[in-house]
Amino acid sequence: MKILYFDCFAGISGDMTLGALVDLGLPFVYLQKQLGRLNLTDYRMTHLKTERHKIAATKVNVEVTDDKTHRHLSDILALINEADLSPRVGEIARMVFEKLAHAEARVHQSTPEKIHFHEVGGTDAIVDIVGSAIGVEYFKPDRIYSSPVTLGTGTVKAAHGVIPIPAPATVEILKDFPVNITNLPGERVTPTGAAILVTLVEMYGGFSARPTLSVVDTGYGAGTCDFEDRPNFLRLFLGKAARGAYPARDEIEVLETNIDDMNPQIYGFLFEKLYRAGAHEVFLTPVIMKKNRPGNLLTVLCKKDLVESISDIIFSETTTAGIRFRAMERTVLERRELLLETDYGPIRIKILELKDGVKIQPEYDDCLQAAVRHQIPLAQLMETVRKLAEIKEGLS
Repeated sequence: MKILYFDCFAGISGDMTLGALVDLGLPFVYLQKQLGRLNLTDYRMTHLKTERHKIAATKVNVEVTDDKTHRHLSDILALINEADLSPRVGEIARMVFEKLAHAEARVHQSTPEKIHFHEVGGTDAIVDIVGSAIGVEYFKPDRIYSSPVTLGTGTVKAAHGVIPIPAPATVEILKDFPVNITNLPGERVTPTGAAILVTLVEMYGGFSARPTLSVVDTGYGAGTCDFEDRPNFLRLFLGKAARGAYPARDEIEVLETNIDDMNPQIYGFLFEKLYRAGAHEVFLTPVIMKKNRPGNLLTVLCKKDLVESISDIIFSETTTAGIRFRAMERTVLERRELLLETDYGPIRIKILELKDGVKIQPEYDDCLQAAVRHQIPLAQLMETVRKLAEIKEGLS
């Protein structure tokens, strides 16, 4: 289990993230080559070793030669989609910009499609975001966690004039994310840095946490300013999950509604739509309702930021008029996936980390297809695959 941990004790920005990834071991030539797939030619990227409070760090500079273009979200997404980037890099970059667009839209009472990006739509921001995605894919972490983010105070001059620190878009992005509100002067967290961090933690970790890990390496990415109160750098830890660590905890939203007057044929379509929208689990429980009528309790588990969109689907696709929801803690085993080559073809394996070992679960759909192809009992095939996975993991 490979873990990437963001230590944001001094804040985070796009260039700090890039610098930390390069300092951690991302080859700069590789980064340049991958970024060269974007249709951007008006910049020059350099890196150098520097110091912050006598601690060595890497500073990545993106010098833009002529960037007066103010892009819309559709322009940036088209730029990413047209580049020959890997699917994972493209997915991360798109999600970061969509998060930025939704934050800006909320601040300016507009829509993501109408938002006219200024600073965060410039070439340097695109390079920072796509470059960070390239770096994350290079290290291929299984999980990404973060410390609480340190926020500064004061004002900064932006495209719309003087605005407070942290910028309104930064605050919007960091909703539901742990922060340290301080009186430290200066912008410690930029909208770009916040969007990169929150997107990665949501995609790879779920929530901010302090994991127990064995540290393999560290990287330090220097910010532009040199503050007196602390060294202005982002620190990255690359490590492995320590054996015996307790399972991670996070929060999940539970949405429920009782239904007794709906055509049961609709449930199949409803389930598919909810899963496509990002629901973790969807299930029905038979219940007896008022007037002794049989009905179903519909339960959906999802992330907090999906409550509104999931609720919209339930309201539009069912007959219900009300939805109950609550937050609940859950304990989640760390997991990774292995593609195992067998005599029956490649089969995916889930490996769940326990305190004193692992649990191995062959992917049901893969095993079912293999059992049908080779005309052998499904239970027999699953047990054979499980034993092969145990040998692969050195458990037998």
